[in-house]
Amino acid sequence: MNPTYHINPDLDVPIYRQLSDAIRTAIRKGELTAGEQLPTVQEVTESLGVARGTIKRAYDELERAGLVEKIQGRGTFVRYQPASSGSRKEQAMLAIDAMLDQLEKMGLSMAEISIFLNLKLRERADQEASVKVAVVECNPENLSQMSAQLRRREGVDLYAYPVESIQEYPYQLEDFDLIVTTASHAGLLESALSAKKRIVQVALRPSPACLSRIIKLQPGARLGIIGYSRRFAQLLHTTCQAYAEGVSLCDPITGERDAAAYLRDKDAVLLPESWEKYFTAQTAEALRNFPGEKIPCRYEMDEGSLLYLEAKIQRLLEEKTI
Repeated sequence: MNPTYHINPDLDVPIYRQLSDAIRTAIRKGELTAGEQLPTVQEVTESLGVARGTIKRAYDELERAGLVEKIQGRGTFVRYQPASSGSRKEQAMLAIDAMLDQLEKMGLSMAEISIFLNLKLRERADQEASVKVAVVECNPENLSQMSAQLRRREGVDLYAYPVESIQEYPYQLEDFDLIVTTASHAGLLESALSAKKRIVQVALRPSPACLSRIIKLQPGARLGIIGYSRRFAQLLHTTCQAYAEGVSLCDPITGERDAAAYLRDKDAVLLPESWEKYFTAQTAEALRNFPGEKIPCRYEMDEGSLLYLEAKIQRLLEEKTI
């Protein structure tokens, strides 16, 4: 269910901020649930009569906060939250509720509370140094997973870009402190940008949990691969060729194909992690009914890459606080 958003142009709060706050509230109240798609920028523009750039800025802010995720070619979705985050979230909600109760006792309206909270949040944000980091990758699965690793790092203001958008508009990266990418795309970025020292190459590896399940597959098992993007599916195929000994490895497909027919003779299938948010309803249903083993897969930055990147971020943070 997509709630209706109300914008008041008379408030001393930017329109994009009002919209992002409304969506935050809808997520907190459960009106928007994990995996649910937000209206498109065009749909919100038409319903509210607000400029497209304003709506995009609100969605960008929510993405930086880790509340939503943009899937190239599909739209913007509420992010899946790990089950372990529940207790922390509940504690935060209780603390916020207590604060709101106290402010209401002071006679403040919800509009006034919103204004004062946003003023204080902006004040805190201005006081905190942060490193502006762009992640650039060629497939949505890896882009999402690399971004998730960096979002856990405090002091990082994170943006994610598919390679295609940078090829068309390289100026998007000019204001970033660091640009994180893989060796496959470093040359492209170096030729497009003036400051090459800002580019950080990282190496990706399959997660230990994913690799462990691939290695344990029984010899002779028929293994399928379904990716959201062809590039990610091919990457999984290459990994299986190296680690799945004795397995009957089938050609990979993307979720746009007939998944039910593809899965009919398979014993196991590899999928992108959080696959529910990537695939169509028809493909997701076929996977839910699949009786064989489903192996969610992700590629993450290796320890050496993360240590190097952490050191770069820390040095920049220290420079900004001097």
